[in-house]
Amino acid sequence: MRRLLVLGLMVLPLLAAGCSKGPAEAALKAADEAIAKVAPDAEKFVPEQFKTLTDAAAAAKASFDKGDYAAALAAAKDLPTKATEVMTAATAKKEELMGQWNVMSKDMPILVADWQKRFDELVASKKLPKTATPERVEELKAKLAEVNTTWTKATDAFNAGDLKGALENGNSVKAAVDWMQAAWDAIQPAPKK
Repeated sequence: MRRLLVLGLMVLPLLAAGCSKGPAEAALKAADEAIAKVAPDAEKFVPEQFKTLTDAAAAAKASFDKGDYAAALAAAKDLPTKATEVMTAATAKKEELMGQWNVMSKDMPILVADWQKRFDELVASKKLPKTATPERVEELKAKLAEVNTTWTKATDAFNAGDLKGALENGNSVKAAVDWMQAAWDAIQPAPKK
């Protein structure tokens, strides 16, 4: 009788572990499916939050692989909810960036065309300001070419679905336009008193 009792006590943890294996497997599967659904946007727009989510899933899987099904279940059960939170953050970030792009894509072509017109008028004028050295005019010409090329890269990136790349290139255009404005101001004749 005592042997049966000892044997029963030894088997009891194995039975308990076996009973929690199924729920842990189901929780891990649900977590994997939820993470897979949010991955495309989450990786692009909130990579830090997505990494935290995938690290938590990896920890849950590691617990499962060690046979600690209770810990795996505890770690995995909240992951679908966390995946939804990550997706909400990714959607908000995407909308924020889209708003920035919409403003930029409306304003930047007008600004670039205005600079092209200014430059063409400067080159076409018979008498350049004394401060408009040939070197400075060449610098402006090169910067304007860079602006046009970079803006094309920005629109190409946006059309390819790379919103962050589009904004990075657009911000480079903005910085180049700011440089052009400073250079332009420097070559304008001083106002007469």
